[in-house]
Amino acid sequence: MTDREIIENILEQKGNVLKNRLIEYTQLLEFTSYDKNKKIHLCPGAEKELDFNNLIDGAEKILKKADDVWFVINYRGIPSADFIVRYGEVYKYVEQKSITSIKSLKKEIDDAIIQAHRFLLNIKDPKFSHKHISSILTNCFKEHSELSEIILVQGGKYISINRSEAESKNFYKWLRKSWG
Repeated sequence: MTDREIIENILEQKGNVLKNRLIEYTQLLEFTSYDKNKKIHLCPGAEKELDFNNLIDGAEKILKKADDVWFVINYRGIPSADFIVRYGEVYKYVEQKSITSIKSLKKEIDDAIIQAHRFLLNIKDPKFSHKHISSILTNCFKEHSELSEIILVQGGKYISINRSEAESKNFYKWLRKSWG
């Protein structure tokens, strides 16, 4: 299977098949290391992406919890996520969105759900708070059955939210305690 074919069919995969395809992708391409710790791996052409600096910023923030981040090639005509992320033995296919306004958050997820089922939301809005986002995230999980995880990062803060947490009746309290 070629690297393009892997990405073309990746969202149809689950469990060990998904993990194996993601590992296969990381082994098919010639990645170059971006950082001195060799934890950020750039795919061919990554430096030419218009949002390269935002992607690097997101990759560095996700590495607070992750072991490795690989950039994914943007293939013409194929919706794809930005990263493959490794946490120990777990591999995730993640789309990054830089959020400059809380008002744009839901639209960003709605528009990008065809690219990935996990999102890294790199919050750039200084007015962001758990008060503004808890109902938005709950609605996103309700509207998109395929959505499995949202990772929020802002400055040094990092939190991973899965479906069961977002749909819990105590989500707001949990988010306030975890993020605050």
